[in-house]
Amino acid sequence: MTSASTFSEQPNLGQPEQSARRAEQQQMDRSSLPTRQPPLADVCWLHREQPVPGQPYVIISQQAIQQVDAHARSNLRTELGGALLGKAYRHEDKVFVEVRAALTAVSADHGPVHFTFNADTWAQFQQDRAAYYPDLDIVGWFHTHPALGVFYSSDDVVVHSAAFTLPWHVGLVVDPNSQEAGFFGWVNGQLAPFSGCYELLEQQGEPVMPWKIVRTAVWYDGVQEGADVQIGVYAPPGTFSRWPSLPPQAILLLSIAGLLLSLILLIGGVLPLAAKAEQLQAAVLGLSAQALADTNVAACADSRLRILTPVSGTAVSQGSSIPVIGTTTYPDAASYRVELRPAGGESWALLSSSRRSTELGQLALWRTADYRPGLYELRLTAVDRNNVRLSQSPGCQISLELGP
Repeated sequence: MTSASTFSEQPNLGQPEQSARRAEQQQMDRSSLPTRQPPLADVCWLHREQPVPGQPYVIISQQAIQQVDAHARSNLRTELGGALLGKAYRHEDKVFVEVRAALTAVSADHGPVHFTFNADTWAQFQQDRAAYYPDLDIVGWFHTHPALGVFYSSDDVVVHSAAFTLPWHVGLVVDPNSQEAGFFGWVNGQLAPFSGCYELLEQQGEPVMPWKIVRTAVWYDGVQEGADVQIGVYAPPGTFSRWPSLPPQAILLLSIAGLLLSLILLIGGVLPLAAKAEQLQAAVLGLSAQALADTNVAACADSRLRILTPVSGTAVSQGSSIPVIGTTTYPDAASYRVELRPAGGESWALLSSSRRSTELGQLALWRTADYRPGLYELRLTAVDRNNVRLSQSPGCQISLELGP
Protein backbone atom coordinates (compact mmCIF):
# COMPACT_ATOMS: atom_id res chain seq x y z
CA MET A 1 0.00 0.00 0.00
CA THR A 2 3.01 2.29 -0.03
CA SER A 3 5.65 3.15 -2.55
CA ALA A 4 8.68 5.40 -2.63
CA SER A 5 8.53 8.81 -4.26
CA THR A 6 10.68 9.34 -7.31
CA PHE A 7 10.21 13.12 -7.43
CA SER A 8 13.01 15.24 -6.02
CA GLU A 9 12.86 18.57 -7.82
CA GLN A 10 10.72 21.38 -6.49
CA PRO A 11 8.83 23.94 -8.61
CA ASN A 12 10.34 27.36 -9.09
CA LEU A 13 7.36 29.62 -9.60
CA GLY A 14 7.34 33.33 -8.93
CA GLN A 15 10.02 35.53 -7.44
CA PRO A 16 12.48 33.71 -5.16
CA GLU A 17 12.24 36.42 -2.50
CA GLN A 18 8.45 36.09 -2.28
CA SER A 19 8.64 32.30 -2.09
CA ALA A 20 11.28 32.46 0.64
CA ARG A 21 9.24 34.92 2.71
CA ARG A 22 6.08 32.88 2.24
CA ALA A 23 7.91 29.67 3.22
CA GLU A 24 9.27 31.36 6.36
CA GLN A 25 5.81 32.60 7.36
CA GLN A 26 4.26 29.21 6.69
CA GLN A 27 6.88 27.55 8.84
CA MET A 28 5.79 29.79 11.69
CA ASP A 29 2.14 28.88 11.01
CA ARG A 30 2.99 25.16 11.14
CA SER A 31 4.53 25.56 14.57
CA SER A 32 1.13 26.69 15.90
CA LEU A 33 -0.58 23.42 14.94
CA PRO A 34 -1.52 20.88 17.61
CA THR A 35 0.31 17.54 17.69
CA ARG A 36 -1.30 14.11 17.41
CA GLN A 37 -0.73 10.62 16.02
CA PRO A 38 -1.91 10.21 12.39
CA PRO A 39 -4.01 7.14 11.47
CA LEU A 40 -1.69 5.88 8.73
CA ALA A 41 -0.72 2.45 10.03
CA ASP A 42 -3.74 0.23 9.38
CA VAL A 43 -6.72 2.41 8.42
CA CYS A 44 -5.38 4.37 5.42
CA TRP A 45 -4.77 3.44 1.79
CA LEU A 46 -2.09 5.26 -0.19
CA HIS A 47 -3.13 6.46 -3.65
CA ARG A 48 -0.15 7.02 -5.96
CA GLU A 49 3.06 8.09 -4.13
CA GLN A 50 4.12 9.21 -0.67
CA PRO A 51 4.52 12.97 -0.09
CA VAL A 52 7.77 14.61 -1.12
CA PRO A 53 9.76 16.61 1.48
CA GLY A 54 7.93 19.79 2.47
CA GLN A 55 4.54 18.53 1.24
CA PRO A 56 1.68 18.02 3.70
CA TYR A 57 0.24 14.53 4.13
CA VAL A 58 -3.37 14.57 2.86
CA ILE A 59 -5.79 12.05 4.39
CA ILE A 60 -9.29 12.19 2.88
CA SER A 61 -12.20 10.28 4.41
CA GLN A 62 -14.52 8.02 2.43
CA GLN A 63 -17.40 10.29 3.42
CA ALA A 64 -15.67 13.32 1.86
CA ILE A 65 -14.80 11.33 -1.27
CA GLN A 66 -18.42 10.32 -1.75
CA GLN A 67 -19.66 13.87 -1.17
CA VAL A 68 -17.23 15.35 -3.72
CA ASP A 69 -17.91 12.58 -6.26
CA ALA A 70 -21.69 12.97 -6.02
CA HIS A 71 -21.46 16.71 -6.59
CA ALA A 72 -18.93 16.31 -9.42
CA ARG A 73 -21.17 13.84 -11.30
CA SER A 74 -24.30 15.97 -10.83
CA ASN A 75 -23.39 18.12 -13.83
CA LEU A 76 -20.80 17.00 -16.40
CA ARG A 77 -21.19 20.14 -18.54
CA THR A 78 -20.05 22.86 -16.16
CA GLU A 79 -17.45 23.31 -13.44
CA LEU A 80 -18.65 22.84 -9.88
CA GLY A 81 -16.93 23.29 -6.55
CA GLY A 82 -17.04 23.58 -2.81
CA ALA A 83 -15.09 23.60 0.44
CA LEU A 84 -13.13 20.85 2.18
CA LEU A 85 -13.53 20.53 5.94
CA GLY A 86 -11.31 18.78 8.45
CA LYS A 87 -8.39 19.24 10.79
CA ALA A 88 -4.68 19.97 10.43
CA TYR A 89 -2.02 18.87 12.92
CA ARG A 90 1.65 17.93 13.29
CA HIS A 91 3.43 14.69 13.98
CA GLU A 92 7.20 14.76 14.40
CA ASP A 93 8.38 17.06 11.56
CA LYS A 94 5.41 16.47 9.24
CA VAL A 95 2.11 18.29 8.67
CA PHE A 96 -1.08 16.26 8.22
CA VAL A 97 -4.39 17.44 6.75
CA GLU A 98 -7.41 15.24 7.42
CA VAL A 99 -10.30 16.04 5.06
CA ARG A 100 -13.40 14.72 6.80
CA ALA A 101 -16.26 16.30 4.84
CA ALA A 102 -17.09 18.50 1.86
CA LEU A 103 -19.56 21.35 1.43
CA THR A 104 -20.95 22.05 -2.03
CA ALA A 105 -21.08 25.62 -3.30
CA VAL A 106 -24.27 27.06 -4.70
CA SER A 107 -23.05 29.57 -7.27
CA ALA A 108 -24.63 30.93 -10.44
CA ASP A 109 -21.21 31.96 -11.70
CA HIS A 110 -19.97 28.79 -13.35
CA GLY A 111 -19.66 27.46 -16.87
CA PRO A 112 -17.94 24.83 -18.99
CA VAL A 113 -14.44 26.18 -18.24
CA HIS A 114 -14.75 28.25 -15.08
CA PHE A 115 -16.07 28.22 -11.54
CA THR A 116 -15.97 31.24 -9.24
CA PHE A 117 -16.58 31.70 -5.53
CA ASN A 118 -18.18 34.94 -4.42
CA ALA A 119 -18.94 36.59 -1.10
CA ASP A 120 -22.33 34.85 -0.83
CA THR A 121 -20.68 31.48 -1.42
CA TRP A 122 -18.18 32.13 1.35
CA ALA A 123 -20.95 33.18 3.75
CA GLN A 124 -22.85 30.00 2.87
CA PHE A 125 -19.77 27.89 3.68
CA GLN A 126 -19.51 29.47 7.13
CA GLN A 127 -23.21 28.93 7.86
CA ASP A 128 -23.24 25.31 6.68
CA ARG A 129 -20.05 24.50 8.56
CA ALA A 130 -21.49 25.91 11.78
CA ALA A 131 -24.75 24.00 11.26
CA TYR A 132 -23.43 20.59 10.18
CA TYR A 133 -19.73 20.37 11.06
CA PRO A 134 -19.06 22.80 13.94
CA ASP A 135 -15.98 20.85 15.07
CA LEU A 136 -14.26 21.01 11.67
CA ASP A 137 -12.29 23.79 9.98
CA ILE A 138 -12.11 24.83 6.35
CA VAL A 139 -8.86 23.21 5.21
CA GLY A 140 -9.19 23.73 1.46
CA TRP A 141 -11.44 23.68 -1.57
CA PHE A 142 -12.37 21.50 -4.53
CA HIS A 143 -13.66 22.07 -8.03
CA THR A 144 -14.20 20.08 -11.21
CA HIS A 145 -12.67 20.21 -14.69
CA PRO A 146 -15.19 18.28 -16.82
CA ALA A 147 -13.33 16.72 -19.79
CA LEU A 148 -10.46 19.22 -19.29
CA GLY A 149 -8.01 17.15 -17.27
CA VAL A 150 -6.44 17.73 -13.86
CA PHE A 151 -4.32 20.87 -13.43
CA TYR A 152 -4.30 24.24 -11.66
CA SER A 153 -5.18 27.08 -14.04
CA SER A 154 -3.99 30.64 -13.52
CA ASP A 155 -7.46 31.45 -12.11
CA ASP A 156 -7.13 28.55 -9.67
CA VAL A 157 -3.74 29.90 -8.56
CA VAL A 158 -5.31 33.32 -7.90
CA VAL A 159 -8.14 31.88 -5.80
CA HIS A 160 -5.86 29.59 -3.80
CA SER A 161 -3.25 32.32 -3.22
CA ALA A 162 -5.91 34.80 -2.08
CA ALA A 163 -8.16 32.66 0.12
CA PHE A 164 -6.20 29.55 1.11
CA THR A 165 -2.90 30.91 2.36
CA LEU A 166 -2.12 28.62 5.29
CA PRO A 167 0.51 25.93 4.64
CA TRP A 168 -2.01 23.10 5.19
CA HIS A 169 -4.67 24.53 2.86
CA VAL A 170 -5.15 22.15 -0.07
CA GLY A 171 -7.04 22.13 -3.36
CA LEU A 172 -8.63 19.10 -5.03
CA VAL A 173 -9.31 19.08 -8.78
CA VAL A 174 -11.57 16.35 -10.20
CA ASP A 175 -12.27 15.50 -13.84
CA PRO A 176 -15.53 13.51 -13.53
CA ASN A 177 -15.41 12.51 -17.20
CA SER A 178 -12.01 10.81 -17.11
CA GLN A 179 -12.36 9.90 -13.41
CA GLU A 180 -9.03 11.50 -12.54
CA ALA A 181 -8.16 13.76 -9.63
CA GLY A 182 -5.23 15.45 -7.96
CA PHE A 183 -4.38 17.48 -4.88
CA PHE A 184 -2.49 20.78 -4.94
CA GLY A 185 -1.08 23.00 -2.22
CA TRP A 186 1.89 24.78 -0.73
CA VAL A 187 5.33 23.19 -0.97
CA ASN A 188 8.21 25.35 0.31
CA GLY A 189 6.18 28.54 -0.19
CA GLN A 190 4.98 27.73 -3.72
CA LEU A 191 1.87 26.10 -5.18
CA ALA A 192 2.62 22.66 -6.58
CA PRO A 193 0.84 19.41 -7.47
CA PHE A 194 0.99 16.77 -4.74
CA SER A 195 2.47 13.34 -5.33
CA GLY A 196 -0.47 11.47 -3.82
CA CYS A 197 -2.89 11.17 -0.90
CA TYR A 198 -4.21 8.70 1.66
CA GLU A 199 -7.79 7.42 1.85
CA LEU A 200 -9.16 7.00 5.36
CA LEU A 201 -10.99 3.64 5.52
CA GLU A 202 -13.49 4.72 8.16
CA GLN A 203 -16.58 3.20 6.48
CA GLN A 204 -15.26 -0.01 4.92
CA GLY A 205 -11.96 -1.80 4.74
CA GLU A 206 -11.47 -1.39 0.98
CA PRO A 207 -10.88 1.86 -0.96
CA VAL A 208 -13.95 3.54 -2.47
CA MET A 209 -12.16 6.35 -4.32
CA PRO A 210 -13.48 6.34 -7.92
CA TRP A 211 -10.68 8.54 -9.30
CA LYS A 212 -7.18 7.78 -10.41
CA ILE A 213 -4.90 10.16 -8.54
CA VAL A 214 -2.61 11.95 -10.96
CA ARG A 215 -0.13 14.80 -10.58
CA THR A 216 0.14 17.11 -13.53
CA ALA A 217 0.85 20.85 -13.53
CA VAL A 218 0.28 24.27 -12.03
CA TRP A 219 -0.24 27.00 -14.62
CA TYR A 220 0.47 30.55 -13.53
CA ASP A 221 0.59 34.10 -14.84
CA GLY A 222 3.29 36.40 -13.49
CA VAL A 223 4.38 39.97 -14.08
CA GLN A 224 7.97 40.93 -13.28
CA GLU A 225 9.17 44.49 -13.09
CA GLY A 226 10.85 45.56 -16.34
CA ALA A 227 9.59 42.51 -18.22
CA ASP A 228 6.61 41.56 -20.31
CA VAL A 229 3.89 39.29 -19.00
CA GLN A 230 5.19 35.77 -18.69
CA ILE A 231 2.96 32.72 -18.96
CA GLY A 232 4.52 29.58 -17.56
CA VAL A 233 3.80 26.09 -16.34
CA TYR A 234 5.32 23.87 -13.71
CA ALA A 235 5.10 20.11 -14.17
CA PRO A 236 7.12 17.25 -12.72
CA PRO A 237 9.77 15.76 -15.03
CA GLY A 238 8.35 13.30 -17.54
CA THR A 239 4.77 14.57 -17.23
CA PHE A 240 4.47 15.66 -20.85
CA SER A 241 5.71 13.78 -23.87
CA ARG A 242 7.78 15.49 -26.54
CA TRP A 243 6.12 17.07 -29.53
CA PRO A 244 6.36 14.86 -32.62
CA SER A 245 8.33 16.10 -35.62
CA LEU A 246 6.18 17.77 -38.29
CA PRO A 247 6.91 18.53 -41.94
CA PRO A 248 7.15 22.22 -42.95
CA GLN A 249 3.83 22.07 -44.84
CA ALA A 250 2.00 20.90 -41.74
CA ILE A 251 3.62 23.62 -39.63
CA LEU A 252 2.50 26.26 -42.16
CA LEU A 253 -1.08 24.97 -42.16
CA LEU A 254 -1.14 24.90 -38.35
CA SER A 255 0.18 28.47 -38.25
CA ILE A 256 -2.58 29.68 -40.61
CA ALA A 257 -5.21 27.80 -38.60
CA GLY A 258 -3.87 29.35 -35.41
CA LEU A 259 -4.05 32.85 -36.91
CA LEU A 260 -7.67 32.33 -38.01
CA LEU A 261 -8.57 30.96 -34.60
CA SER A 262 -6.95 33.96 -32.90
CA LEU A 263 -9.02 36.34 -35.04
CA ILE A 264 -12.21 34.45 -34.20
CA LEU A 265 -11.42 34.52 -30.49
CA LEU A 266 -10.50 38.20 -30.66
CA ILE A 267 -13.81 39.11 -32.27
CA GLY A 268 -16.07 36.76 -30.34
CA GLY A 269 -14.31 36.40 -27.03
CA VAL A 270 -13.21 39.83 -25.82
CA LEU A 271 -16.42 40.75 -24.03
CA PRO A 272 -16.93 37.34 -22.36
CA LEU A 273 -13.30 37.32 -21.21
CA ALA A 274 -13.60 40.84 -19.85
CA ALA A 275 -16.73 39.86 -17.96
CA LYS A 276 -14.98 36.80 -16.55
CA ALA A 277 -12.04 38.95 -15.41
CA GLU A 278 -14.40 41.29 -13.57
CA GLN A 279 -16.13 38.31 -11.91
CA LEU A 280 -12.78 36.86 -10.85
CA GLN A 281 -11.69 40.19 -9.41
CA ALA A 282 -14.89 40.41 -7.37
CA ALA A 283 -14.47 36.85 -6.13
CA VAL A 284 -10.83 37.31 -5.15
CA LEU A 285 -11.68 40.56 -3.39
CA GLY A 286 -14.28 38.84 -1.24
CA LEU A 287 -12.11 35.84 -0.52
CA SER A 288 -9.06 37.97 0.24
CA ALA A 289 -11.02 40.01 2.75
CA GLN A 290 -12.03 36.79 4.49
CA ALA A 291 -8.51 35.37 4.42
CA LEU A 292 -7.00 38.56 5.84
CA ALA A 293 -9.66 39.13 8.47
CA ASP A 294 -7.17 39.31 11.31
CA THR A 295 -4.53 41.40 9.51
CA ASN A 296 -5.10 44.13 6.93
CA VAL A 297 -8.87 44.19 7.35
CA ALA A 298 -8.37 45.09 10.98
CA ALA A 299 -6.10 47.99 9.96
CA CYS A 300 -8.34 49.05 7.05
CA ALA A 301 -11.87 48.63 8.35
CA ASP A 302 -13.73 50.00 5.32
CA SER A 303 -13.72 47.60 2.35
CA ARG A 304 -13.95 50.59 -0.02
CA LEU A 305 -10.53 51.88 1.06
CA ARG A 306 -8.27 48.95 1.81
CA ILE A 307 -4.75 47.64 1.24
CA LEU A 308 -4.95 43.86 0.74
CA THR A 309 -1.29 43.15 0.18
CA PRO A 310 1.41 43.36 1.47
CA VAL A 311 0.13 42.01 4.77
CA SER A 312 0.61 44.23 7.79
CA GLY A 313 3.39 43.06 10.10
CA THR A 314 5.31 41.07 7.50
CA ALA A 315 8.92 41.50 6.44
CA VAL A 316 10.10 42.38 2.93
CA SER A 317 13.59 42.24 1.45
CA GLN A 318 15.58 45.35 0.65
CA GLY A 319 16.10 45.71 -3.09
CA SER A 320 12.82 44.08 -4.07
CA SER A 321 9.86 45.88 -5.62
CA ILE A 322 6.71 45.47 -3.53
CA PRO A 323 3.35 45.86 -5.32
CA VAL A 324 0.67 47.49 -3.18
CA ILE A 325 -2.66 45.92 -4.12
CA GLY A 326 -6.01 47.01 -2.79
CA THR A 327 -9.41 48.62 -3.26
CA THR A 328 -10.24 52.29 -3.86
CA THR A 329 -13.97 52.89 -4.35
CA TYR A 330 -14.67 55.51 -1.68
CA PRO A 331 -17.52 57.96 -2.52
CA ASP A 332 -16.65 61.61 -3.34
CA ALA A 333 -12.91 60.95 -3.49
CA ALA A 334 -11.12 63.08 -6.09
CA SER A 335 -8.03 60.85 -5.91
CA TYR A 336 -6.24 58.29 -3.78
CA ARG A 337 -2.76 58.58 -2.27
CA VAL A 338 -0.40 55.83 -1.18
CA GLU A 339 2.26 57.21 1.18
CA LEU A 340 5.22 55.86 3.13
CA ARG A 341 7.31 56.91 6.13
CA PRO A 342 9.73 55.39 8.65
CA ALA A 343 7.77 54.14 11.65
CA GLY A 344 6.97 57.06 13.93
CA GLY A 345 8.23 59.64 11.41
CA GLU A 346 6.64 63.05 11.11
CA SER A 347 6.26 63.37 7.33
CA TRP A 348 4.91 61.06 4.64
CA ALA A 349 6.52 60.47 1.24
CA LEU A 350 4.18 60.01 -1.72
CA LEU A 351 4.51 56.66 -3.50
CA SER A 352 1.57 57.01 -5.87
CA SER A 353 -1.49 59.11 -6.57
CA SER A 354 -4.39 58.03 -8.77
CA ARG A 355 -7.78 59.41 -9.72
CA ARG A 356 -8.97 55.98 -10.80
CA SER A 357 -11.24 53.85 -8.63
CA THR A 358 -10.58 50.12 -8.60
CA GLU A 359 -12.30 47.18 -6.97
CA LEU A 360 -9.04 45.23 -6.98
CA GLY A 361 -5.78 46.37 -8.52
CA GLN A 362 -2.24 47.64 -8.04
CA LEU A 363 -2.23 50.98 -6.27
CA ALA A 364 1.52 51.60 -6.07
CA LEU A 365 4.93 49.98 -6.40
CA TRP A 366 7.42 50.39 -3.57
CA ARG A 367 10.98 50.09 -4.93
CA THR A 368 12.92 49.40 -1.77
CA ALA A 369 16.49 49.60 -3.13
CA ASP A 370 16.91 53.23 -1.99
CA TYR A 371 15.54 52.68 1.54
CA ARG A 372 17.41 51.65 4.66
CA PRO A 373 16.39 48.54 6.60
CA GLY A 374 13.95 49.22 9.41
CA LEU A 375 10.27 49.55 10.24
CA TYR A 376 8.01 51.48 7.87
CA GLU A 377 4.39 52.59 7.79
CA LEU A 378 2.27 52.57 4.63
CA ARG A 379 -1.06 54.32 4.35
CA LEU A 380 -3.86 54.74 1.81
CA THR A 381 -6.05 57.85 1.92
CA ALA A 382 -8.96 59.28 -0.02
CA VAL A 383 -8.50 63.01 -0.69
CA ASP A 384 -10.43 65.90 -2.22
CA ARG A 385 -9.35 68.10 -5.13
CA ASN A 386 -6.94 69.94 -2.83
CA ASN A 387 -5.25 66.71 -1.72
CA VAL A 388 -6.83 67.06 1.71
CA ARG A 389 -8.05 63.87 3.32
CA LEU A 390 -11.83 63.51 3.28
CA SER A 391 -12.92 64.16 6.83
CA GLN A 392 -15.36 61.27 6.96
CA SER A 393 -13.05 58.72 5.34
CA PRO A 394 -11.62 55.92 7.50
CA GLY A 395 -7.95 55.27 8.10
CA CYS A 396 -5.98 52.57 6.33
CA GLN A 397 -2.42 52.18 7.62
CA ILE A 398 -0.20 49.09 7.80
CA SER A 399 3.31 48.38 9.13
CA LEU A 400 6.13 46.59 7.33
CA GLU A 401 9.68 45.60 8.18
CA LEU A 402 12.32 46.16 5.52
CA GLY A 403 15.09 43.63 6.06
CA PRO A 404 18.59 43.46 4.54
